[in-house]
Amino acid sequence: MNARQIPIEPLDDEPPAADHRHRVASERRARMRERLIEATRAVYSQSTGGRRPVIDDVIRAADVSRGTFYKYFDSLDEVLSEMGRGAANEMLLSFDRLFGPLNDAAVMLATGPLMALARAAMDPPHGAIISHADMVDRISGDDPRRQLVYRSLRFGRDQGVFEFDSIEAAFDLVIGTSVEGARRISRTGELDGGGIRETVVMLLRGLGMERSAARRAVDTAWQVLQDASPHLHWWKPVSPL
Repeated sequence: MNARQIPIEPLDDEPPAADHRHRVASERRARMRERLIEATRAVYSQSTGGRRPVIDDVIRAADVSRGTFYKYFDSLDEVLSEMGRGAANEMLLSFDRLFGPLNDAAVMLATGPLMALARAAMDPPHGAIISHADMVDRISGDDPRRQLVYRSLRFGRDQGVFEFDSIEAAFDLVIGTSVEGARRISRTGELDGGGIRETVVMLLRGLGMERSAARRAVDTAWQVLQDASPHLHWWKPVSPL
């Protein structure tokens, strides 16, 4: 008579082989997505002469096949969208941490362009990505970056700090200044804190502020960034003048 066989249950700390394979495959997919994102960031940072990188540039930098690229992304625009979402979330987390309790609309508004321009100088690949024309088009609708700028603009107008009739025109001024400034700075790699602050002073003046008030707002926002720099992984020393 054969002995009855009792099934052996896997121990709690030893997951079934199928779960292990699934986890390994998931980690491998995540690494490949990040590899393609990093390759995209690299080719955009190295792009010169206004030429827009294409998928061939990315797969060459990542050392993968075109088929591999399409297993993870449908287009280069999809990669850029994912990068844009990541950059937006990171910026918003930094903004909320630094300026959440602030009640000064001018300082709040100055923060976004200051962060964009400073990071373009300190992290040129990031500046090259956010300054690309297609990325500007994506800052629309319910994008959190758009909502943050609109909130600051409305707040400032309600406080009597800003003067404008069209909030769309004011938004274009803020974003256009940030993007074009980031484009220039990321290409030159110039770490000039004074020049960055002066750009944002001129932006605030375009929104109706007197120069002295605009200067105070920018200096306050810059000082907060300086104080928080140990918590900003991309921050590097810049000229104090």
